[in-house]
Amino acid sequence: MKIHLTRTIFAPSLTKSLAAGQTDAVVSLGPGELNDRSARRFHKILNADEYLTWDGENTIISNGCTVPGFAFWAGVQATQLAGFTHRHRILALVRPDGCCAYAIPVPKLEGTFNLPDIELTAGELDSYLRIANSITPAPAEYTVQCPHPARTAVKSNRTEWRSNELNPEALGQLLQQHANWLFPVITAALDVQLRSFAPCAEVPIFLYNFTAKKPNLQADQAITRAFTALNLTTEGAACNSAPPQITVLDSGDLADWSGCRDRLVLLRTSTGAPLKPLCDALDECERQTRFGGVLPRRLSTVPIVRSRTIFDRSDTVDIELPSTIDSLTNYDLDLLRIAAARTLTKANAAEAYRRWYGPMTSLARYQLDPFEVWRDAVVRVFLEANLPSHGMAFTAAYDGLETAQASQLRAEEEREETLRRALELLGDQSRYEDEIIPKPATADEATRLLDEEREAVAFRHTPTRGPESGKHFIIFSNASLFQLLKRVNMDELLFDTFKKRASALAILVRQSYAVKFGTVPFNGFWIVDEKF
Repeated sequence: MKIHLTRTIFAPSLTKSLAAGQTDAVVSLGPGELNDRSARRFHKILNADEYLTWDGENTIISNGCTVPGFAFWAGVQATQLAGFTHRHRILALVRPDGCCAYAIPVPKLEGTFNLPDIELTAGELDSYLRIANSITPAPAEYTVQCPHPARTAVKSNRTEWRSNELNPEALGQLLQQHANWLFPVITAALDVQLRSFAPCAEVPIFLYNFTAKKPNLQADQAITRAFTALNLTTEGAACNSAPPQITVLDSGDLADWSGCRDRLVLLRTSTGAPLKPLCDALDECERQTRFGGVLPRRLSTVPIVRSRTIFDRSDTVDIELPSTIDSLTNYDLDLLRIAAARTLTKANAAEAYRRWYGPMTSLARYQLDPFEVWRDAVVRVFLEANLPSHGMAFTAAYDGLETAQASQLRAEEEREETLRRALELLGDQSRYEDEIIPKPATADEATRLLDEEREAVAFRHTPTRGPESGKHFIIFSNASLFQLLKRVNMDELLFDTFKKRASALAILVRQSYAVKFGTVPFNGFWIVDEKF
């Protein structure tokens, strides 16, 4: 290992590992070369140390421990990645079989850890660290900046594809034919990748939520293949350009997503509840934007979610996919990849940002949705980069875009109407008063009457203890509440959103809260009984 070349040799490897998500792991940087002059200098330092002795092959420590070779700190790398600085100490392990280097996250130095690719006892590793601390107590620190780690991959992939000939007429027909689902996919994919260019760093991040009322494997595969064609963030000679898909069962699964800086990643979840840390980060950013203050650390990348529910958030675009989606041909996918390669340039990123920044700094900005303005800028830059102005292909694509936007708006209006009618139904107890029964004797009986036989939609309950003692409530089970709301065409996509809305309006007093039948709990949804 040539000390003066440490940064040149190892910085690219460590930076690439960090960009791939290995932010908390000890990273093996591979073999190095220690020249004779540097080796002799370290041998002299070892012999000069009152606690260490070099016998020609081994280092002997005064406590009696002997290890083959020695170790030293070859430097400290501070990697600035997406607004955060990761610091690693580079440990060089010089043993009879050669020299290897390892990047150790600075916080791990205060705890226990293992080195990859080599088996060492805890005592051996502790001895090597003690030797390194003795002979290189203050290693030099250098800084590596990697603000947009996916940009290199995008540039490499676009070079391969944008030289291919694009058939504008075929692209226009493709966009028109599949407009109701393809335009949102294109917008989300390009949104992620345009942000790898510096001009778009200031655009606020929001969430894309793709939903479907019924599972459909063929439609799911079509969506994934389209995202794969549009994804230029996979580096190297990878056989598959499919974006990573992370199934989020709990908040811990988001750690993998957090490491994918500026890359296209799909998150899969059923209820959306495991995404709470992600939504909390978006809420904090919104709060700081509205009320001033230092903005929190920016998110790793734009969240793209496949879920079974509507999120109903101002910083989320809920995209309801059609029940049937025609598969794209290989030629169609090539068209999308060529078009993406022609769009993803610094000039187009700057143009998209200009189209967003202008309206958002105008006097009319208070009337605008910043996310809607950004999405419109992205898709129009895409069309203008690939289709001749005022040609038939351009007209066909714009007709498809207008159709898709109208369909999205219509779906949003229908959802709002369903939610409005559901809230009215739950709040008007006279409409289901005959289906409210006295409190059953047991929890099993309550389950049977509300969920299994459906003889009632709810039961009355008056707590005798606690802060609600003496108050009167109506208790629904999850299933009975959903059955009631199906009368106004409530579906599973909207059910969680409805419960959030009802809680915000104080119609639902408590969600999934226990009613005690002796010692047996029955989890239900509470509303105030208007009869009393």
